[in-house]
Amino acid sequence: MNARARVSATRQQLSAAVIAASLGWGLAVAMTLLLLTALGDLAFELPYELRAAARGVAIFMGVAATLVTAFRSRGAWRLGSVALWLEENAPTLNYALVTLILDAGGSTEALEDHVARVDWRAPLRRRIGRGTVTPLLVATLATGAFLLLPTNALTRVRSPRPDDGFLAPRGPGESSDPFHPLQVRIIPPAYSGLAGRTLQDPLAVAALQGSRLQIEGHASAETLTAGVGDSSLRVSTNGDRWTISLPMPARPRVLTLTTGTRHRLLTLEPEPDSIPQVHLLLPSRDTARRDLTGVVQLDARARDDFGLESAWFEYIISSGEGENFTFRSGVISRRSGDNKQSLGITTALSLDSLRLAGGNVIHVRAVARDRNTSTGPGLAASETRTIRILRPDEGDSVSVDAMAPAQGDSSLLSQRMLLLLTESLQRRRPRLRRDTVIEESRAIARDQSALRRRVADVIFMRLGGEGSAEESEGAEGESELTPEALMRAASDTAMANGGKPLDFSEDESPVVALNRPLLEAYNAMWDAGRELEIGEPGRAIPHMRAALEAIQHARQAERLYLRGQPKPVVVDLARVRLAGKLTDANPAGTGPRVTGGETTGRLLDRFTAVLELLPDERAVDSLTVLRIDALDTAPGFAQALAPAIANLRAGRDATESLVQARRLLAGPAATTTGLPSWSGAP
Repeated sequence: MNARARVSATRQQLSAAVIAASLGWGLAVAMTLLLLTALGDLAFELPYELRAAARGVAIFMGVAATLVTAFRSRGAWRLGSVALWLEENAPTLNYALVTLILDAGGSTEALEDHVARVDWRAPLRRRIGRGTVTPLLVATLATGAFLLLPTNALTRVRSPRPDDGFLAPRGPGESSDPFHPLQVRIIPPAYSGLAGRTLQDPLAVAALQGSRLQIEGHASAETLTAGVGDSSLRVSTNGDRWTISLPMPARPRVLTLTTGTRHRLLTLEPEPDSIPQVHLLLPSRDTARRDLTGVVQLDARARDDFGLESAWFEYIISSGEGENFTFRSGVISRRSGDNKQSLGITTALSLDSLRLAGGNVIHVRAVARDRNTSTGPGLAASETRTIRILRPDEGDSVSVDAMAPAQGDSSLLSQRMLLLLTESLQRRRPRLRRDTVIEESRAIARDQSALRRRVADVIFMRLGGEGSAEESEGAEGESELTPEALMRAASDTAMANGGKPLDFSEDESPVVALNRPLLEAYNAMWDAGRELEIGEPGRAIPHMRAALEAIQHARQAERLYLRGQPKPVVVDLARVRLAGKLTDANPAGTGPRVTGGETTGRLLDRFTAVLELLPDERAVDSLTVLRIDALDTAPGFAQALAPAIANLRAGRDATESLVQARRLLAGPAATTTGLPSWSGAP
């Protein structure tokens, strides 16, 4: 074997050693990092995100160590570098080997004989031993230590998943705790297209309405009970686990888990699915025109957070004058949403096909429906545009008074006045005698009955009748129509005028949509009148508020065109300035608007009482219930309570979080720039 062949064989041995050393250092680094992660998980129960990140870092560092080691030993791959290394470790070569390898034309038998007499196997063995034994030994020790860990610890680090909470290490005090770990699996409704997710030991569960919640815990729990409010839930056991399945409630609730002397509170916070947003782009404003032919361009855009099912245009053609109006309705250009989040619909409304006449008013709007199959579907409409067809004799006068207010407007004002009178009576009730309360309550009941009869007349006139046949004066008696009798009479009137029976179980047509709110107002007024007749104004107030809201909906269901320009109102500012009085005035405050639930003052009192219970464990449960009650009234305060509850449950200091929550509820502390003035005797 000549010198070149011997150097080639040496290069192969060194290359194999470099590969082994590179892989050994890469494996040693990766396994060491995984071992440290597993030990940290055993001690502190690391979250899924941290374990997944640590595994990624370990793989990256292992690959990096392999590449760095191979790069630093890249000389083993070149024949000239190997020859130089042999010259350095075998001085007796006297550069004969380098001369033979690097100078191809200088080969001589003398140099070959000199190289053949030199044995470099000893330095080669030392170099291979030092370069491979150490990394392979470290890799073996790290791998062995990692494999000696419990199987659960290996699985949590080697293949971390969001739902591997039951594989977490458990201390002696936790081995019999059925609430640790607590795993919540959220299954969103199919129409949303959202992926399911898993929460480990959450304090609160926020999910879309219609989602399914599967709550699991460790250990057998034959004595475990669960409930939301007054409703009990079924608990299933399977081996060493218990499972509870329930739908996400419509409003925030507290799920209570109890077994023996242990209990756990879990807040459920539903996220409502918003209805679609619909905007009518064309026509851009209300218009009036004389011609009965041509087309009107319609353009609308609809958008929904989870996808649209369909969208279309609706029109209502109203004709008549005075108290007699008739309505025709229709739907055009219905288009499938194809589960898209945004959809545009465009069409042309042909006036020739509508059989119009002078004085007709066309009401046009766009409507969209979403794919919500759990709590919906959600139906939304755009603003309404009106196109009025002028009469032939219109436009010959420049002095035209505006139309009188719509009947719904006058009913709205009357109902609001009756509601204010009833609320005032309820506030004064503790200071009045019983017979006085009954007398004033029945006086309001008579006015409520009169207003109810006016609403019934409006319903019949819209359907083409002349009146509701309910007596307009006198005490209530057999002549009054019950809500059921009114609906039957309204249906008979519609049929008598060439229509069809009113079927309120089907999808609402525009005509039904105009009369349904008034029927609801009629029913609410009927219930309010009965409560007022027996002297119970407090129980009548909810019905009166429902009637007021229904009348407001009726006003929004129909738009009327005012004929003419209202006359300007001239106000003598010099005469009326500073002429107002505060008699019977009750100005509203400028504080934050309360949309429902408990007032801010009541929440502050409850919060102060809970703080006095600290550090008792009952304080954590009380704060959890308080947070649920504050979600509607004070959402900022409820959000600030979440870290405070988490810190208290984990045994950490929650002072800063509690202070921040109190400031959000009570506002900043009041400060003064100096001492108050002296108010005592001189």
